[in-house]
Amino acid sequence: MALSEDKARELVAGLLGDGPWRCRPFGAGKFSETFAVEGDGQHYVLRVAPPDSVRQLFYELRMMRQEPAIHERLLAETAAPVPPIVAHDFGRTLVDRDYLVMPMLPGRPLNQAGLSGPAQQRALEQWGRYVAEIHQITDPGGRFGYVGEHGCMDPQPTWAEAFSVMYRRELDDIVDCGIYDEATAAAAMGLLAEHLDVFGHRETSRLLHGDLWVTNLLVDGDGTVTGVIDFDRACWGDVEWDLAIAEYCGVTRPAFWAGYGRRVETHEGPAAVRRLFYLLYEHQKYIVISMSTRRDDPAGARRYAAESLAAMENFRRTGQPVF
Repeated sequence: MALSEDKARELVAGLLGDGPWRCRPFGAGKFSETFAVEGDGQHYVLRVAPPDSVRQLFYELRMMRQEPAIHERLLAETAAPVPPIVAHDFGRTLVDRDYLVMPMLPGRPLNQAGLSGPAQQRALEQWGRYVAEIHQITDPGGRFGYVGEHGCMDPQPTWAEAFSVMYRRELDDIVDCGIYDEATAAAAMGLLAEHLDVFGHRETSRLLHGDLWVTNLLVDGDGTVTGVIDFDRACWGDVEWDLAIAEYCGVTRPAFWAGYGRRVETHEGPAAVRRLFYLLYEHQKYIVISMSTRRDDPAGARRYAAESLAAMENFRRTGQPVF
């Protein structure tokens, strides 16, 4: 059930104190609810997580809880224009949902900015540079996987073990929503198990954004990046996983690589096998999303499943990791 503007004002007042707060729904997100908040010349964003009862992927449950610590490190260790989280409440006293407040950043999402060609190239190059900085942040404990405060999985000592857990948990979610049966999920997991040795290359656990697509980059009219946002899906592990998501979302163009500082080649050898499974992980998540109230599209879920299973079968049959 959508929050009212009056309830949004109550949540903001509980965090920032009484004031002439004005709240209005903001943005086009279908997971969290977002409100633009104004008062006394201040401009904030209130983000409210969905109820736990909404169908979501295993790592999405209470994932907002990892954002304060991640933003703190990003602000301290990179030049990325990440908003500080001003206040948050995960205690669920005023509403049975997590929520946080951060400053309203200038700019518009890249896909809505209507940039010229040169401005678009400038934005992508800056984005690549910021992503490279983000990928330099490491986990001091050497943990891999979703290791944040939402506690969606046990941290693992290696990336191979972490990705295996992540892939299995995603398959469990797909079975739970009735699209794969247990035998199909077991076959999919078996295919990964046959190739798990190629995931042993990553020795250092690095911060990964987990959702590198155009709505999560804010820009001004000349293509200057004004915000890198939405780290709630962040994970710790292999940068190739993050870059595969960026490729899936059409981000990894030449200007992006120029900013990143190097082109990460993932279309040959063991890297191509990793890329296949990373893209499968990304594609299959939309099975669950399509079955949730975010999309309510069972036919779409079946299409995502059919495309994923076809890619697996092709790999099984030909040995070619094509997606």
